[in-house]
Amino acid sequence: MNHEWVLLWFPIILATGVGGRLLGRPRAAGLGVLCALFWVVLIQARLGTSVWMSGWSIASIVSGALAIAGMALWASESAPWPSMSQPALSGRTSVVSTQDGRGGDGFSRFSRCLEQFDEWLEARRTDPDPWPEFGEFIRGILYDCCATSHVRLFRVLSEDEELVPVREAHPFTEEEWPSAREGIVGHVVTTGRSYLAGDASQGELIEDLARRTQKAPVWCFAVTQGARKIGVVTVGGLEGHERFDRNHYRAVELLVAHFWNTLSEVCRGRTAETRDPTSNALTRKSFFSEAERALAESYRQGEPCALAVVAMESLRHLNDTGRWDTFDEVVREVSWTLTQRMRGDDLLGRFDESRFLLLLRRVDSSLGSLILQQITAKLAALCGDEHRWDTELAVRCGVAGTGTGRAAFGTLLSQALSLCREAREGGVVLASDLQPDEACSV
Repeated sequence: MNHEWVLLWFPIILATGVGGRLLGRPRAAGLGVLCALFWVVLIQARLGTSVWMSGWSIASIVSGALAIAGMALWASESAPWPSMSQPALSGRTSVVSTQDGRGGDGFSRFSRCLEQFDEWLEARRTDPDPWPEFGEFIRGILYDCCATSHVRLFRVLSEDEELVPVREAHPFTEEEWPSAREGIVGHVVTTGRSYLAGDASQGELIEDLARRTQKAPVWCFAVTQGARKIGVVTVGGLEGHERFDRNHYRAVELLVAHFWNTLSEVCRGRTAETRDPTSNALTRKSFFSEAERALAESYRQGEPCALAVVAMESLRHLNDTGRWDTFDEVVREVSWTLTQRMRGDDLLGRFDESRFLLLLRRVDSSLGSLILQQITAKLAALCGDEHRWDTELAVRCGVAGTGTGRAAFGTLLSQALSLCREAREGGVVLASDLQPDEACSV
């Protein structure tokens, strides 16, 4: 849910909570349904029918409607959350102690959580990997709202595989990750239904499953995106969780899901801006930016670099004849072949529809030429399969190295492009900035 949607959604859920508190439980359900419908109609009227074409938008609308309905029911309770100004019922002590400064009613907590997430996202949206810090942020949110402990967050990459934590495990600890198919966690991931210890509405079978599960969490819920599960949160301890009703936990689950999905969408949008969708290589603009940064770092460390331009001749013919699927398949195969010989800090980018850029770190022109000879030999075998592509494709490559100087990226790129053109004119596969007799002939 983007910021504009939050600005529309928050006044509705706030008004629903106030109305549910004033009307009482019998009428609060009707109010929640009406407000949820108003939320759906408002988004429909503002964005049009195109909003139903995106799975993320549908998930946001449905989650927002459920949160509104849940807020109405939760607010209708006689004592929703203990606060600084309201003593807990039946002589019980407030879960959130007034002595540690975390008091306040439920609405102020939700408002504070939304404000904190907006600030956090603005500060972290450009991080290369914001997920570890996101895990710490969610731990703080859950502690403030539910006094939780031992919170763990996992990504669901596949429902048939192990779960993957949002942050890397410590190298000196051997911590087992829960299965996505077994125990309470597996039940939550598979069904999407939350588990809360002691909740009688779950049934005896679920409680029996919890007793049979080693180190079963006291609270576990899935994060969904439409019908797909993308994450799961497990909580090992709750401090006085009997003080809260089930609607309170459901509201917190929805809040965490909103934050999770928002960050996923931000990361996905950032990837779409920097990655070519067909080859998964860097776009030209992103490659230029990353290459300039990599060159500057290499110059500081006194390391050489080599820049290669790999061109696929006759590839445009596939597009001109309407064979777009075959064109995309060739591009993906070429990109995959180039990626196999790359190291972690090498860069691969797509210059245009038929040319790729490859920056090799800590490699001079001589070694770079040897590496590119091996790569182009594999590409030549791939493109030479006329039976598969039903057309004759050829590979040309130009390699330029930094040498002992500090050539600018633009200069290096111009030299590599010129060498690639010379390779085509000279009828060779590879041309480098070394002596002409070191070029690789067809």
